[in-house]
Amino acid sequence: MTNVNAIIKEVWGDAPVTYEPLNGGHVNFTYKVSVDGKDYVLRINGKQNDFLGLSREQEVAVFKAAYNMGIAPPVHPKTTDKYLITTYIEKEEFDFKQPAMLENAVEVLKKIHTIKGINRTFSPFDLVNKYLEGMRSLKVNFPDILINALTKVEEIEKRWNKDRTTREAYCHNDYFTFNILSANKKLYVIDWEISGVGDIFFDLATITFSSAFSRAQEEHLLKCYFGKFEEEHYTALKDMQFMNMLREATWSLMHSGMEEEVINSDINYLDFGNYILSKIKDGYLYY
Repeated sequence: MTNVNAIIKEVWGDAPVTYEPLNGGHVNFTYKVSVDGKDYVLRINGKQNDFLGLSREQEVAVFKAAYNMGIAPPVHPKTTDKYLITTYIEKEEFDFKQPAMLENAVEVLKKIHTIKGINRTFSPFDLVNKYLEGMRSLKVNFPDILINALTKVEEIEKRWNKDRTTREAYCHNDYFTFNILSANKKLYVIDWEISGVGDIFFDLATITFSSAFSRAQEEHLLKCYFGKFEEEHYTALKDMQFMNMLREATWSLMHSGMEEEVINSDINYLDFGNYILSKIKDGYLYY
């Protein structure tokens, strides 16, 4: 891991600085840094980049675009491809199931889906394949449940390839509550690592599956986004819920094979991956 003290010295020189780990960073290392009466978030990129081939330069570009839209914190000018520095925002807890918060989150998502000029693409199928490749290279065991689940991906991809109309918007692709900061009734989105032009239903499904929405709540979300409910939208949502769960499972299992320090959470990657797979086996498309 890159030495946090060396980075702080590089950015702020000899200024008196204090820092502490922040909760929530599962694949990178995040710290709250206080200097000259201001607070920042320092994120040091982890090993996942080696497997996903992420462009940090493009991530910073979209972060700045989101900031200009009022939906992301500002980026520090000394950010590099090794670490990202943003202004710290004190987060307030919220729940997607709260009607006002859901409507707010959907409006922010609509803004994200209008971002232009960032040359990044995203496919949930490609992402899962990269995690699978990572598992193979790290010699992580493939559980039978995972092997069985992968057969369903082919069916979903066939349906996905028939309709490209919702696949051309810029998406966040990691729209979990822990990547959204709620402060003073405004929402700020962080962690744009895997953002890119992709499928809006993947973003919408991240909300529904991670918050265990009921059928009625899923329909309400679709009405909030589209202004109406259509069965074909619901089918696409459920397909992308499945891909979200498979993404989480393969992400966790790949990370279980990495020898990397975890400072921002107490997650057990292997247990979490198997837990998600058990939910897939039982037919539950949510946590």
